[in-house]
Amino acid sequence: MNMGRSSKHWIWPIVGLAAAVFFLLAWPGGDAAAHANLSRAEPAPNSELPESPERIVLWFSEGIEPDLADIRVLNARGEGVDNDDVSAQGDPVESVFVSLPTLENGTYTVSWANVSTVDGHRVRGSFLFSVGEPISGEVDLPSQPAISNPQEPYLRWLVLLGGLSVTGGLLLELAVWRPALRGIGGGLPAVTLSRRVGWLYLGGMVVLGLSSVGQLLSQSGSTFEVSWIGAIGDPLRDTLETDWGRSWLWRSGFFVILSAALMIRFMRRSAKADGNEGDDPGGTDIVACTALVASLLLLAPITLVSHAGTTPELEFPAQLSDYLHLVGAAMWAGGLFHLALAVIPALRGVEAADRRAFLASAVPRFSVLAIIGAAALVASGVFSAWAQVTTIPSLGVPYGVTLIVKTAVIVPLLVLAVVNHRWIRRRLARSDDAGRWLTRTVAGEAAIAVLVLLLAGFMTSMEPARQVAAREGRGLPDGFADDTISENVVIDIGVEPAKTGRNHVRVSLADRRGAPITDATDVRVRLSFLEQDLGELPVPLENAGEGIWVLDDAVIALVGVWQIEADITRLTGFDSRAAFRFEVLAGAGSNSDAIRPDRDRGRVLLGAEIALVGVVLLAVGVPLGGWYERRGISFMVPGTAAGVVGAGLIVWVQYFAPVDIAQQTNPFVPDEKSIAIGQAAYASVCSACHGEGGIGDGPAAGSLYPPPASLPVHVPLHTQGELFEIIRVGVVGTAMDPVSEDLSDDETWHLINYIRTLEDPDLR
Repeated sequence: MNMGRSSKHWIWPIVGLAAAVFFLLAWPGGDAAAHANLSRAEPAPNSELPESPERIVLWFSEGIEPDLADIRVLNARGEGVDNDDVSAQGDPVESVFVSLPTLENGTYTVSWANVSTVDGHRVRGSFLFSVGEPISGEVDLPSQPAISNPQEPYLRWLVLLGGLSVTGGLLLELAVWRPALRGIGGGLPAVTLSRRVGWLYLGGMVVLGLSSVGQLLSQSGSTFEVSWIGAIGDPLRDTLETDWGRSWLWRSGFFVILSAALMIRFMRRSAKADGNEGDDPGGTDIVACTALVASLLLLAPITLVSHAGTTPELEFPAQLSDYLHLVGAAMWAGGLFHLALAVIPALRGVEAADRRAFLASAVPRFSVLAIIGAAALVASGVFSAWAQVTTIPSLGVPYGVTLIVKTAVIVPLLVLAVVNHRWIRRRLARSDDAGRWLTRTVAGEAAIAVLVLLLAGFMTSMEPARQVAAREGRGLPDGFADDTISENVVIDIGVEPAKTGRNHVRVSLADRRGAPITDATDVRVRLSFLEQDLGELPVPLENAGEGIWVLDDAVIALVGVWQIEADITRLTGFDSRAAFRFEVLAGAGSNSDAIRPDRDRGRVLLGAEIALVGVVLLAVGVPLGGWYERRGISFMVPGTAAGVVGAGLIVWVQYFAPVDIAQQTNPFVPDEKSIAIGQAAYASVCSACHGEGGIGDGPAAGSLYPPPASLPVHVPLHTQGELFEIIRVGVVGTAMDPVSEDLSDDETWHLINYIRTLEDPDLR
């Protein structure tokens, strides 16, 4: 398993490459998007408005190309009624709007279309709203095909096949067969092997080049809805000006560099062969390193047009993981292609002893490469599956089913790899039968790898599973219902349908035996959006009798986590309170953003992925001498670095990641228990200045300047995150001192829940 002295010549370019890829992927740019579906709208889908809105605003799940976005507002006769002034907002653009004249009473259809910023998928949709009257009619939302462009999966497959075969071939040449040839001396056809590999490089480059051109034409035709021939001209030029087009140009630039490097190597070897100088199996020159670096950099733009950029708030970690997935595939699958089609066939006619000696040296080297590649594939594959599927019900959509099939196909690939590593490899030096079995198993592995890449081409052409599952409502709640007990009152709260638009709120009151409580004189609910401060006011409910109170027109405009609080006033004086949190989905089938992977969990998974690759590198390095041999150090150093980086990322996320305090959400629902804890905290640290009712009339208030603030007036002016910060660190220039030494973070959140219940006596 000696990697050879020449390792030092090409390992450092790879280190530099890692830094280059990191900055390439981290370079600021528009978010990638597989399908930029409607996330929310104002007015909300199916809204019934009392008066005409001034404009229609649409937000999408990912970035869109601003020049290719469209909104049309149609009346019942199908006539356009908007001002035809579609404008974009944000950087990257994730929302667009169109202004409206004053609309007459009636039902209107909003029809929209967009093109994603990276892979250029065109998405269309529509929804209804009405002005001054109930909605009449329905919009039958068309189902989106699993694959919007039928040529795309095959073109992606060919791009992967060509790119990975060239990259894997260069890795195999520099790390495996050339060091093996040098290690055993003459007797093997180095020139024949080089020529076979050269033809395979040429085939990979032709496949990669033609499929890349096909992708450009197909993308242009799909985006502008013309044929491939019709795409030549303005559509093609406009496509190159998009984020997808710029990624394609980056890939083309690295393709040119790679082609030039391979051509120089081919010409050098042809000159040596014609001069009967033979081929130097130990030659590892700057041209070879340049070709390898260019081929690895070429994979980065492919990552930029993948699903990785669609992962909300995890674009860079997902792209980095996706790149690691491609590199792992090149190390394993790309190497298999060259091993099966060039290296092993070149051994035909070679003396049995020389063939066995070469295979006994080369196969263990390739095992090292394949083990590292397989570890990268597994670790990054788990991250990708979680990021794009997220929930178990999402596996039922086309993307999820294809993922399951792909995983099942990989199993026999792993079995063959284990057979090669554990059984055949150990017998190569003494048995020709082992060499023949190796030929069969490697060919089988390569064939399965081709099928896996084809499935990958289909997967990356589909909308992520979580988006489809969210839009179809798989695993998502249909409405919200929960109950609690407060002051011996069973409070049952329901919100239907818990989607944007008008909702029905129902509060049911009963005693512990289930008998209706009818002595309530007033029931009010307060709906608040937890992801940003929209303000909130308590709304009275109507008494429907038998302990049931209802609100028929609760308008919920935004998708996300909402909180509902109910205050019940009773004749007995024993008032009750309940609070719950629930998820609001988008109406009219626009729930594509409802299932989102957790950002911190994603960062932890990325850290675990990097650490796992580090552990595998260390496991490979130890048998090679560990820290005491140069060949072992070449694996121990990057393995240790990866382990430290991965573990450090996990620790940073868990304990040191910054939090936007102003947007921080109170982790505690303001229920009876939380408010009781907050009241006790208030009595111990706040009441002396702010007084029992919070209006600033406490025993110590008279000696303070400026006087304490009235909490019922000032608390509603701040988000809960801002209140947390004010209470914890105090207010400079006032007597409001920090309470961080008196209250824990949890007690501070409970305190916030309590002071939000204080009422201004002048408004009672």
